[in-house]
Amino acid sequence: MRALLFLLLLPSCDNRSEVHRGERRTLRVAFGADEFHLTSNRERLGRYPLNAGMCEPLVRLASDFSVAPGLAIRWEQRDSNDVRFILRGGVTFSDGAPLDAPAAAYTLAQSARTRTDYSFLSDSSVRVIDDTTLDVRPARINRRLVDQLVHSTYGLVLPGSDTSSRPVCTGPFRLAEYVANDHLTVVRNERYRGARTRLDTVIFRFIHDETTRMLALRSGDVDAIFDVNRSNAGALEQVRGLRVVMAPPGAVIVMYMNVNGTAPYQQLRDANLRRAIASAIDRRTLVEKVLGGGGRAAVISTVNPPSVLGAHASLVEGVAFDPEAARRMLGGRRRTLKLIANPSTVDRATVEYVQAQLAQVGFDVTVEQLDAAAFESRLNSGAFDIDLEMPSQNDANPAFLLALRWYSKSNVRSAVFTHASPRFDLLVERALSATTDDEARRAAAEAMHQLVDVEVGAIPLAGTSRIYAMSDRVRGFVPHPSRINQDWSTVWLAP
Repeated sequence: MRALLFLLLLPSCDNRSEVHRGERRTLRVAFGADEFHLTSNRERLGRYPLNAGMCEPLVRLASDFSVAPGLAIRWEQRDSNDVRFILRGGVTFSDGAPLDAPAAAYTLAQSARTRTDYSFLSDSSVRVIDDTTLDVRPARINRRLVDQLVHSTYGLVLPGSDTSSRPVCTGPFRLAEYVANDHLTVVRNERYRGARTRLDTVIFRFIHDETTRMLALRSGDVDAIFDVNRSNAGALEQVRGLRVVMAPPGAVIVMYMNVNGTAPYQQLRDANLRRAIASAIDRRTLVEKVLGGGGRAAVISTVNPPSVLGAHASLVEGVAFDPEAARRMLGGRRRTLKLIANPSTVDRATVEYVQAQLAQVGFDVTVEQLDAAAFESRLNSGAFDIDLEMPSQNDANPAFLLALRWYSKSNVRSAVFTHASPRFDLLVERALSATTDDEARRAAAEAMHQLVDVEVGAIPLAGTSRIYAMSDRVRGFVPHPSRINQDWSTVWLAP
């Protein structure tokens, strides 16, 4: 904590940036639990699941889920599975080393080695042409590669830097300090190619409990908090000096079914039981009474925001609420299920609502309070019947979540329990190999129809928006629909 106090008291010595009279130069942001220690995140410090603005990918995700230039100024699809990227000139890492094609190749190869990629890359996928040019060829046909490389996982790091403790990158901020389970602090990168941030320092404090985060905001110990639960947003809106900010829709509360489980978690291999679960959930009441409605949540049938699928979203209908049909499918027999929920994204009220709805038709659902590490362990070992999460659309690929969580060839460990049928796989592959964006959206919608309507391997409950709360003094904050693409470099603090 001494290091944290030192950073809070450290005066600015930047003589090249405009100093605004009375303006505080340190922003304090309360995040949820520290998940960088989890096995899947150890090599992604400051990139995922908290993107602290240190590392930039080749391309970035715009707020309408389109792709925009990042460290690559242009790219071209050279054949059915090969993309050439041309790097931006004059870019340096925060230690002064120049960005070049070998450095970009290093990050992509590392993501393949550490199995943090989801674009079917391998050690041999990247070929350096010259200092500013590289070709990327996935190990499997994947014409959605550019859409996927916007993900913060692919933020470029300096070759040889320790991505688990001291990543060196090109972004507007650089790492100052990381104390596990306490805070991650970034400071302005003076070598950044763009406009310098008006903030000297951003301190992300890891506070698992939302009530504690809310109290920290109300007392002035932090200036902003991530991921306000919908049940608490209204209360914060009434507090003088605070405001609630909602991002455009970008996430969906989804029930994942363990359709490939082994005893004692094999029950949901039965498609009739999965359909009974879907029929038992009154999604409209969930949205209006539990999640607060009012634009904070909406009834949808897709596993990603419908806007990503465009006009083809209507192909996915969802299972209608019909508790009598659910009871008939159970045949008068009560069933016991184990439900796990992601503690970082799903609030207790939603879990209890699902539990109560299922109890009314004949499912006795047991729920354990899990921390992030225990949740990851249960998910990856298949020790569940239902997994309740709130995944975000974090890239521009319309088949993003489909290929990540239900595709049999995904490298996500839990996909072995949730992956759907060969028919679903074929549709995902059609989306990944589509030559036009519209063809990709159509194929993704057809795959989603197969998953949601036909196989009931997933049950979308509600489309949601990320909610932030902050002091009125926080200015320049523009919420992004994808949490990991949130930009903190535009933020400043009014006197």
